[in-house]
Amino acid sequence: MNAIVELVGKIFQTLEISQLAFIQMALVLVLVFLLSMTLIRPILSTFQERERRTTRPVEESRVLLAEAEAKTAEYEDSLRKAAAESLAGKRRKMEESGRAERKRIEEAVEESNRRVEEMKARIAAEKEETAGALRIEVPRLAVEIAVKVLGRPVA
Repeated sequence: MNAIVELVGKIFQTLEISQLAFIQMALVLVLVFLLSMTLIRPILSTFQERERRTTRPVEESRVLLAEAEAKTAEYEDSLRKAAAESLAGKRRKMEESGRAERKRIEEAVEESNRRVEEMKARIAAEKEETAGALRIEVPRLAVEIAVKVLGRPVA
């Protein structure tokens, strides 16, 4: 051990380092250690905590935004589907209404054709009846006209 102390002493003499410089160096090392423990580490931990507190909310907000966008897309998709279903239902109702209207029109046409046929039959019957009545009346009327024209009775 004495040898080590002598060796260190010779190194200090060769480099012209006094014991005072050695004590100053030791004091600097002690101060560095104390500053590191009392000032630098707390400041670094504060910076890390601050970064952690600002980074986590940003990440959480990104996740929330992504979820909101997904829900918005899902909502818009459901709206499109609902609109398409509504439009399809409306078209079906319009087609059903159109079919019902065409059926009513066809029924009305059939009814009017039936009535026209009935009227034609009645007119034909009345025509035949009138013609028959005229056939019976024609000889009598002819005799009356001849009497009036000739001014004398005709047999």
